[in-house]
Amino acid sequence: MKRLTIVITLLLVAGGIAIFKLATYDPLANETMTDMTDLSTWEPTTAQIRAQLDANASPLQRKQHYGRLFRSRYRAKSMAVNLRVDRDGVFYLECAATLPTWDKALIAHQAWAEIRELFGERPRLLIYESYIGTISRRVGEARASANNPAVPEVVFDTGWHLRRKPQRTDFLGKLPGS
Repeated sequence: MKRLTIVITLLLVAGGIAIFKLATYDPLANETMTDMTDLSTWEPTTAQIRAQLDANASPLQRKQHYGRLFRSRYRAKSMAVNLRVDRDGVFYLECAATLPTWDKALIAHQAWAEIRELFGERPRLLIYESYIGTISRRVGEARASANNPAVPEVVFDTGWHLRRKPQRTDFLGKLPGS
């Protein structure tokens, strides 16, 4: 009888704690995902970047400066995103492997459209993901849509290693041509 009383008391205390937790739970209080519904309002905005780009600098220097400003936009939101450019004008978007694919697609879409707007060209934008301490692995690219060249199309292909031997271009160490 004494054991039964102890068990019932423990169950009542545990139930009371559970009810208290449910009653005081606020799902927004511990939000871990960044709200990416309107990237165009994140600073620096495209207009702010345009104002900061030096018109007297070489095209490569302007693109590299754009990459730094683009990176600062996401670092301000604690997102591991980097945009680099090589001497041939190829852009490399590096994202943490922990970012969901749909977020990488949004970021790549925005980068492609901004590069087109700021520099007047259809960029070649390769998407890489990386883990801490490893080299980046190519997972996709953003390119002009076949139906409408003014709109980007983001394509992911993570099964490259299943169809062929990995190529050197599948991994990003030091930028080519730099």
